[in-house]
Amino acid sequence: MTLRTPAPDRRRALIDATLSIIAERGFAETTVARICDAAGVSRGLISHYFAGKEALLLEAYRGLSQELAAETAKAMGDGDGDPMSALRALVEVSFRPPVFEADKIAAWLAFWSAARGSAALNALNRKLYRGYRASVTRLMAEAARSRGLGLDAHRAATALTALIDGLWLEHALDPEAFGADQAEAVCLDYLDRLFQRETP
Repeated sequence: MTLRTPAPDRRRALIDATLSIIAERGFAETTVARICDAAGVSRGLISHYFAGKEALLLEAYRGLSQELAAETAKAMGDGDGDPMSALRALVEVSFRPPVFEADKIAAWLAFWSAARGSAALNALNRKLYRGYRASVTRLMAEAARSRGLGLDAHRAATALTALIDGLWLEHALDPEAFGADQAEAVCLDYLDRLFQRETP
């Protein structure tokens, strides 16, 4: 990569390199030197696109989150407009590529851990997750209303998002414990029981 490479491409390369290093080596060992080497840019160039390492890390986390949101929205939009179908699509996309991949799971785990010690990362994580849970809460409320069921939509959404995240965490720590299909089935079972549907 050279100075003739378009600026957006160099910026994207730095973000991609950051995610790759985080997934491979963890947050603590993700250094500016390693990022620049992986991106194929000089170490001085990073300050041209980001205010510093923390700004780059925040942008990498935001990019990872936006990718997940885009894939989720795409999957949910392919349904028939039924909120229950959208909830099931949310679960399915959470445990299938390109969302559910080893390097992305490792990166998520590293970011979650680092958020405890970074006020900026923690604030961004809260903002993104509150928006995510709000969307799931809305779907839960719509699905319950369409079926004439009484439901605490916020509590149900909190349980589903925590279940998905917990399965991601368990899989990251022990990939041999269960497969993606089993994790998906656990979450779909929760939805089926929540909405009193008989599973096939």
